[in-house]
Amino acid sequence: MKELEIGHIYWPAQIIRGVLTGLLTGLVISIYSKAIFIFTDLNQAFPFLVFLLPYGAILTQYLYSIFGERYRRSTVSAIDEINNHRREDRNWAESQIPDEITPTMGLVAFIGASVTHISGAAGGKEGAGVQLGLSCSSVIEKTERYFAKKINNAYDDRSDYYLMSGAAAAFGALFNAPIAGVLFGTQLASPKATRLDAYLTCICSSFTAVITGQITGSHVMHIDPFTPLEINLSNFVLVIVFAVLTGLLSRAFCFTLHALKHFFDRKINDSMLRVFFPSLILLALSLSCLVFTGGIVYNGLGTDLINTAVNNEAQIGDFIFKFIFIALTYASGFIGGEVVPLMVSGSLAGWLFASITGADCGAFAALGAIGLLSGGTNLPLVCFILGFELFHYSELTLLFIMCSISFIVSGRSGIYNHQKLPYR
Repeated sequence: MKELEIGHIYWPAQIIRGVLTGLLTGLVISIYSKAIFIFTDLNQAFPFLVFLLPYGAILTQYLYSIFGERYRRSTVSAIDEINNHRREDRNWAESQIPDEITPTMGLVAFIGASVTHISGAAGGKEGAGVQLGLSCSSVIEKTERYFAKKINNAYDDRSDYYLMSGAAAAFGALFNAPIAGVLFGTQLASPKATRLDAYLTCICSSFTAVITGQITGSHVMHIDPFTPLEINLSNFVLVIVFAVLTGLLSRAFCFTLHALKHFFDRKINDSMLRVFFPSLILLALSLSCLVFTGGIVYNGLGTDLINTAVNNEAQIGDFIFKFIFIALTYASGFIGGEVVPLMVSGSLAGWLFASITGADCGAFAALGAIGLLSGGTNLPLVCFILGFELFHYSELTLLFIMCSISFIVSGRSGIYNHQKLPYR
């Protein structure tokens, strides 16, 4: 019976795929978020753990030397798969990593991110989290494939739907932002177009994952309350100026991360020494910070720095020091993600801009975090909704202006390779 077949155009299949992916991803992300929270707290409570930085860098490099560099770039692999799904239409020149997403990729990402945060490297958590979501979606996809072939020996290959729903579920659960998760899943691979054909699947997966995370007590970033800017001519001009600067800063952020890593790649042939030397520099800076400030505030996720900026308690050097720590972490081969580092850097830049101009520090810290993320991810609509869901920025007009202009000024730079951008 044709109407009972489970195909990609039949909405019950979309719902089932989304819900199952969301359930599994929400549970895994809850475990992952709690683990990263514990590791971060452990590192902050015992600062001497930063001595593990060189060993952590070498361990991470060794881990990916065993499994292959494609495991490090599984998000890029997913983007390629989504953009070039049908094998008969696939552009192999664009799809440089056609390898299948596997559950093992998620496990490796979990281990790698754990090493990052136990040792105190200034990495994020959402990159590995999205890889976990992609891996969870592959588990559900393989299960469907198995039973479909058992029933009628036919399987409608829609791995792109699963990958989008896995990304949506992971992003939504990581930030307790289900709507942003839906847009992330449908726009990640190709920001110039929203994949409405996968809309229902991503809605079901993202909302299910968020609800699952709430039930299981997933640890989510908390942003202290602040007062959004009022809409007036002065604030409108300030936001436009700051958005332009943030877009340029996004270019500088992405360029610095890649340039520093490529510098060590060119100068050092041995793969282990290539990550060992920048991690030694990172260790030296961490110890210097510990001696002079009594803490390691620039290590780890750094989400406390966002609230420091929001509450107008940041210091002038916070932005540049955190930026250096993030760049060295990336050069050292640690994994975890760049979304949270982008938000932390953006919030500190917003505080600095507000301090210079005499504007409200809390509002500009929030706008800076979302604006820099918008430029770095090339996902302005995702960041616009995230500003509302995560930062509770209730004045939407200036928030939209911030995300839009920062994205436009940032150009082609970004943290996600192989995205199909509007400029291409």
